[in-house]
Amino acid sequence: MIGITLNKEEKVTSGGQRDVYLHPYDSTKLVKVLKPSQDIPRRYNFNGLATRFFPSTRIRQIRKEYQEYLRVCLNHPSAEFNAPFSHMHGFAATNLGLGCLTERVMAPDGTLGKTLGEKVRTGDFTDADLDLLNDCIGRIYDYEIRASDLNANNFVFGQRSNDQTLGPVECVLVDGIGDIHAIPTRSMARWSNRLGLNDSCARLARNTHLHWDNRQRKLARST
Repeated sequence: MIGITLNKEEKVTSGGQRDVYLHPYDSTKLVKVLKPSQDIPRRYNFNGLATRFFPSTRIRQIRKEYQEYLRVCLNHPSAEFNAPFSHMHGFAATNLGLGCLTERVMAPDGTLGKTLGEKVRTGDFTDADLDLLNDCIGRIYDYEIRASDLNANNFVFGQRSNDQTLGPVECVLVDGIGDIHAIPTRSMARWSNRLGLNDSCARLARNTHLHWDNRQRKLARST
């Protein structure tokens, strides 16, 4: 039996592997569904070839994402734990395939929060946004999260719902956690994960015209 009926016309965004839809009757959640294989553009890098010739790698990426989410949450069971990533709420059958339920980060008016990429492109990225982004990155390091895709479209600014009330405005990593690399170097040791995070943050800085300070682990405006 189909649990959730999604409308293809109501897709809100699309990633490399999944399309994202508003949950039809829970305004605090989104539904991520794997794209049909034929809808994924052909890429000739390692990940693209692996996806093409070994389709099971797509499931592996989702499994790694959920494994990392569980690892971090089980290591930080306190009610005060402020996760820098969006919370996951399991799976549900939909008319478009198996859906991954995830927390929705929203603007004060209830619409989806803006991504870092959107804010940079439109010139809306403020100093307050920079502080929120650095706070999110700082918690990724503090909680030793294995994050393999820190791109500008995976950071969203907005509020999360907590018992039907909205929390403070923050920056949230909504995708990209988990050691999805063929050789899982980030899972081998804390130092190797930090090296990977350093590299990812430096790349994020280049793509958003910011400067990354490796020692302070902070982004700053380029001078």
